[in-house]
Formats: sequence, C-alpha cells, structure tokens
Amino acid sequence: MLPPPVIAHRGAAALAPENTLASFRRAAEMGARWVELDCQLTADKVPVVIHDLRLGRTTSGRGQVCRRSLAELRSLDAGSWFAPAFAAERIPTLAQALSEIARLGLGVNIEIKPSRGQEAETGRLAMRAAAAVWPQQAPPPLVSSFARAALAAARSECPDWPRGLLATALPRDWRTALHDLGCRTINLDHQRLSADRVAMIRESDYAVLAYTVNDPTRARELWGWGVSSVFTDNLDRLLPLI
Repeated sequence: MLPPPVIAHRGAAALAPENTLASFRRAAEMGARWVELDCQLTADKVPVVIHDLRLGRTTSGRGQVCRRSLAELRSLDAGSWFAPAFAAERIPTLAQALSEIARLGLGVNIEIKPSRGQEAETGRLAMRAAAAVWPQQAPPPLVSSFARAALAAARSECPDWPRGLLATALPRDWRTALHDLGCRTINLDHQRLSADRVAMIRESDYAVLAYTVNDPTRARELWGWGVSSVFTDNLDRLLPLI
C-alpha cells in the first residue's frame, strides 16, 4: 500500500514543533492521512523521535542525541523553541510516537537516522520497537533511510514491511540498490527531479516520493510527472489540492 499524495513531514511541522506528539495530533486534526518521523538511538539504545543528530535546534539541550540517555532526553523541553504554548512537549520514544499515530488512525513513514557506526543497530532496534506496538491489522509503516545498512537490518527484522531508499539525487546504482534492499519506493529531493527521471523510475516499477515540497504549484507539477507522494511542512497549503 503506497502512501497518499500528501505526507505530513515530521507531523504538521509548520504549525507545531516537529516530531512531537503535538505535531502528529495537529496533522491528524488537519486531515492528513500519513505522517513522517525520524528516529535514532539514545546512549542506552532506545529509539527516539528527533531529526537532528544534535539537540540544540529543537530542544533545550546541547550535544549529540546518541550521547544522552533516555532519561536525560525526556527531561528536555522540545516545544518552546517553536512557541511558548508547546513548552510541555518532550522528545517521544519511537514506541510512544507510533502508539499515538496508530491511535489517531494515521499511516506513517519511519525514517531511520543512525549516528555514524550505528547504522545496522539503529535499523534493527527501531524495527523491534516499532513491531512491538504497531497494530497488526493496520497497514505497515514505510521504512526509509539514507543508510543502506539500516535498511538491510530493517529488512531482516520486518521483511514484510515496505522500504524506501532515501537519497538527495538519483544514485547511479539505484536499480541495484532498490532490488537488493527490497525497496518499493525511492524518496528524493524534489529539486533534483525531472519528468524524465520520474518516468524512468516508474518504468522500473518503483514509486517516487519527493521531499520537501511546500509550494502548491510545484506539488501539482510533481504529481503530473508521476510522483506518488510529496512530503510537506505546509499541510494547510497542500491538503486542499487533494
């Protein structure tokens, strides 16, 4: 099952602090059907939902996520940077985020963002945490990563869950990589896409997802080329198009 045409990037990232439960709830309120989130490991090997490898941009903390325990991370403010009203937001664990997303009736794209040297471990532990809470009757998450070792580990843990290779531009070995990793999608920077590239990928029976698209005119153009889904921060601008 492919995602819908619009995927809420890190939740409703333009309207709530990204990758927080508040952001996923806001996306659901706006009518999104799928959200995207990022996960990486704490120092004590718990998958948590946060984009940057360092804490400074979106939390009250400093330093690397991978060098902090879950208890340390859960003590941080993950919402005030966005607006004072979100001061109570915390970094959720992957299990907490997926439980809430499932409760909201949303689909999800889990992006695995490993620290250097933790690619396979992050893929393996993220999938174990996800499989433990994701409802069996719900369509499985789409699992994506720039790190091929993370995708390979994810495949070993959850072979029936769909996978997508993330890249900035189309890799030269994209056909081999998608085949070897058992991917269904390739998720690319929309600025590196062209109608010819999208057609070439689709002819090989893979879906193209494009990030991060906040302009309605550009979204329409990409869909016209055959792009299946776009990731957006601006749900209020793109959801009305569909």
